[in-house]
Amino acid sequence: MSETNLFPYISPFLGPVEFQTEVIQDGHIHDGWYIHANNDRYPETILQKVNTHVFTDPEGLMQNIYQITSYLQKNNPSQKQLNLIPTASGKIYYRALDGSIWRMYERIPHCYSTQITQNLSQVYEAGRVIGYFLKQLQDYPVHSLNISIPDFHNTPKRYQDFLQTLSTADAELVQAVQPEIEILHERSDQFGLFWEALYKQRLPWRVTHNDTKLDNILFDMDTDQAICLIDLDTIMPGSALFDFGDALRAMGNPSAEDEADLGNVEFQMPVFETFTQGYLSATGDILTEQEISWLALSPWLITIEIGMRFLTDYLQGNQYFRIHYPQQNLNRCRTQFKLASDMEAQQSLMESIVQEISKSIV
Repeated sequence: MSETNLFPYISPFLGPVEFQTEVIQDGHIHDGWYIHANNDRYPETILQKVNTHVFTDPEGLMQNIYQITSYLQKNNPSQKQLNLIPTASGKIYYRALDGSIWRMYERIPHCYSTQITQNLSQVYEAGRVIGYFLKQLQDYPVHSLNISIPDFHNTPKRYQDFLQTLSTADAELVQAVQPEIEILHERSDQFGLFWEALYKQRLPWRVTHNDTKLDNILFDMDTDQAICLIDLDTIMPGSALFDFGDALRAMGNPSAEDEADLGNVEFQMPVFETFTQGYLSATGDILTEQEISWLALSPWLITIEIGMRFLTDYLQGNQYFRIHYPQQNLNRCRTQFKLASDMEAQQSLMESIVQEISKSIV
């Protein structure tokens, strides 16, 4: 979309300003642009077109983001946070004449994000800021949140969706992914562990981010300290295990998420240990014994789940995750399954690491 074509979606937020745009290349879901505008109050912003195929209740989605960011800003005004820019009429999003949904954020200056960990200090900071996010929201009324994507980390439901997809997918595609199908079938009896524990109240419901990969964390350019979490679309009621597990799924892999050479994919134990230190430094006094006892298992279960989602989307014709080449979701799936295999081989060590760190902090 050209700069001229973007004007009708920028002006509701900034008015009739002169501007330049830069396409945001990363991100699986939304279309986005950096906006450099001749506006004294908001010279640097981020414009996004919300993917309403994925987020079918955009009003509920935006209400979640507004309520959570307002709560965080009120309770810790010194911490930089995402800040929604309202339209001239005071709304937190703009609905265009064609029904599309647009939103704008103030761009946080002098910071960066990255997709692959650069050093262990960065890993520690990531663990700390993700843990701090959980702690900041421990008293937030969790069930007042809208469910932006139903059953998001409901792993047994994801498995049933996968089985349904298998029954209707192209036969040649199914035949080509038989090894991946077997991986899921052989482990399916473990998929309900966390979800069932939530509903049986063995785990507490918490406000969770649900997409804690490294590039959803902003770091200060000078100090390399983590500033805050971004991409708040999937904030929902969930388990602390979801965010801990998903972060390590992403950060524990030294290669790209769609790495085709699985020899380059491995789960890095120093990353697991350092992230756990950072995370428990922020959350060690609020987590329950059950949450702590399952921390080491959570990266495995979330990694299997995400791999299953990539595979399901591949078999469905790549409708959910944005792709740049036809096999990308399949490569993403295989990367996840290789990571999960590494975690299975090191599960005992991961459990002992969590126990040692937890004892030293508490």
